[in-house]
Amino acid sequence: MRYVIIGNGGAGVRAAQAIRARDLEGDIAIVDRETYPCYYRMRLPDYISGWRKRESVFLVDDSFYEDNRMEFLRGVEVTGIDPESRVVRLDGRRDLPYHRLLIAAGARPRELACPGGGLDGVVYLRTLDQADDIIRRGREAKAAVALGGGLLGVEMARAFNEMGLATAYLIREDRFWPQMLDAAGSSLVEKVLEEKGIELRKEEGIEEILGKDGRVAGVRTTSGAELPADMVGIAVGVASNLEFLEGSGLETDRGVLVDEGLRASLPDIYAAGDIAQALDVGSGEHRLVTSWLNAQRQGETAGINMSGGDSSLEAVIPYNVIVIYGLPVACIGLDLPPADAGYEVLTGDFPRDGKYRKLVLREGALVGATFIGEVREAQAAETLIKKKADLSGWRDRLFDPGFDLRRLPEELAG
Repeated sequence: MRYVIIGNGGAGVRAAQAIRARDLEGDIAIVDRETYPCYYRMRLPDYISGWRKRESVFLVDDSFYEDNRMEFLRGVEVTGIDPESRVVRLDGRRDLPYHRLLIAAGARPRELACPGGGLDGVVYLRTLDQADDIIRRGREAKAAVALGGGLLGVEMARAFNEMGLATAYLIREDRFWPQMLDAAGSSLVEKVLEEKGIELRKEEGIEEILGKDGRVAGVRTTSGAELPADMVGIAVGVASNLEFLEGSGLETDRGVLVDEGLRASLPDIYAAGDIAQALDVGSGEHRLVTSWLNAQRQGETAGINMSGGDSSLEAVIPYNVIVIYGLPVACIGLDLPPADAGYEVLTGDFPRDGKYRKLVLREGALVGATFIGEVREAQAAETLIKKKADLSGWRDRLFDPGFDLRRLPEELAG
């Protein structure tokens, strides 16, 4: 059996491991445009900040591929696939035949479309090379601007600040991470950012990036303010890398459409990670979830099925955990329910003492949770959401002193 995996990230490598565990003899080839062994993208901000050394970013080293008898085609661009001939086209070099193919090509940052967007000093953070570039620029820079109200935006702002740069953080929405946090939760994070010296500017975007001699000199915001900057970090979302699939016949939307077993619309082709728009058996919808945990889980499922197993994703539950200047934040499931839709939002006496705990119920079942300052219940909350567990019997005790969701899965099972 010949397995080909496009993408050397979390999904691709996890799939390769799952395949090798089940098929000791099959040929496995991993193709990636980058030259490095698999690394953890979520550690890049800590590397930029100086919290981590460069080598700590890598999840495996070069010996991993040899030890597991995997061919790693590094620095190779995939230009297309031909499902009828069962080959992957490799940058004009050669065709790579496959029996089973996994598409785990990930996503790329969305570029900011504004005057000055192409100036030297406009940076994005998705790859290790980009992280190295930001570190190099930071040695000479004095001021930086970060744009983006989500997780990567705040991580870029933190990294710039910890590099010693005067940092302005622009959020186009009315608060930090409004897709997942309510006003109370956002305010706790914003307070920490401001205490660390970051200039937080909400409901403000970039109208123009100002330059001098082809290099970034500052930004003009949507309010008309001009801010000095030697570097501008953009984090306004990602787009799946679908271009090389044009003409392949695969069904795509925002990503490659796959079922709960990560199977695409054509035989023996699978997709996983940031490029996979997987069927959520809970809602019946195809959802694109861009997180490392999701990529790992999908890679595992795809690898099992590619090697003859039978595995399915559980319900797709958003699960995000981040630590911002020592403040842990976890958002699981549906945090911001539609108004007047039968949801019950419980917060007890939170926020208090810099912590927040919020549980969202519908018809007695937990459907969402937020934890800030203390996130030890996060995994238990995810388990309860997946099980659609009825918490009605505990409803009046959920915010009692010492109550812990971690004990409920076991009690429910018993």
